[in-house]
Amino acid sequence: MLVLAGGVPAGAVEGTLPGGIGIGVDIETPLPDTVIPKGTTKVVGTASIGTKAATPRTSVVYVLDSSGSLTQAGWDAEKQAVADFHRKVAQQPYLGVGGAGLAAFSTGGRVFWTGPAAGPQFHNALAALQWQDGSTNFTAGLRAGTEAANATTEPRSIMIFLSDGRDNHALENFEGALAQVPERVDIHTVAFGPDAECGNGPRSLKRMADVTGGACVKASGTGDLPTALAALFPSELQRLTLTVDGGPELPITDITPALPQPGPRQVRYTVETPPLDVGNHPLCVTAHGTDFGGAGKVTDCTNVIIREPGTSPGTTPATSSPTTTTPASPPPAALPGNRQVSVIPRGGVDTGGATAAP
Repeated sequence: MLVLAGGVPAGAVEGTLPGGIGIGVDIETPLPDTVIPKGTTKVVGTASIGTKAATPRTSVVYVLDSSGSLTQAGWDAEKQAVADFHRKVAQQPYLGVGGAGLAAFSTGGRVFWTGPAAGPQFHNALAALQWQDGSTNFTAGLRAGTEAANATTEPRSIMIFLSDGRDNHALENFEGALAQVPERVDIHTVAFGPDAECGNGPRSLKRMADVTGGACVKASGTGDLPTALAALFPSELQRLTLTVDGGPELPITDITPALPQPGPRQVRYTVETPPLDVGNHPLCVTAHGTDFGGAGKVTDCTNVIIREPGTSPGTTPATSSPTTTTPASPPPAALPGNRQVSVIPRGGVDTGGATAAP
């Protein structure tokens, strides 16, 4: 492809998915306002998810089961699984975890520590926790976890509630404690061991997760806890699409490595446009992804120009892209040089996002 003239690279467009994980897309070529001959042109660039540090917007609160059924060995294994998860996952900069909390329960529940997620304090506090050797009181654990979450200041909090059994305190006001969980807190529950399950029922781990927007995951025992915990913070770069002149989204299939891909990950793409005629042509690539908070997308745009034969470089092409938004026209955020970040909440409704200045 012969390039007769070109603009200045605009750089990648970075957005944030609902859970705080970053998503980005970049059109490397063609540069904005590149003049090309009639016909098709190739669009080349990169897309990524979770490759850059996120602004801390989330806290993580761990509520550990310290009941007698665990035994000392089980308690030590539960603590080790939490320590490994916090170090290998929760402390990774791309998740944007700022604060952390620790609580434990058996017959009763108690907050043991809150503070920054980074640094050694969390691990020191976790190592100091002693096995309580009591019964299993979900309500007490729920109250302690809520107290710890309320002590954090991030706009979103993830409570990870672990248990190896079923609640055996039927006289406790479980639903009342559940109603006190703030809207900003999602509870993910982890059932580990032969007596724990994610089945429906009152005072259940699944009930806790369902009411607060979290998930219940099952592990066969303490040895499987690291895998179960890692599943609680998923992110995925799902697909890339191209639009030309504000038209329909066209799937991009030449992607290395092929999508979908779990985060953190960067991919490269190449896509060829349909045949283009004289005029200005906005070209936009959108990266679609999800994280543990929901779905979202981010868009980068460039522009190519095709001139009438014999037209001087300073002459306006005979056909220019429309500036009004109609069903057949590019929206303002898709016009050359503009970028767009859209977040789709859990309900699946595209809010339209905010248009960021280039």
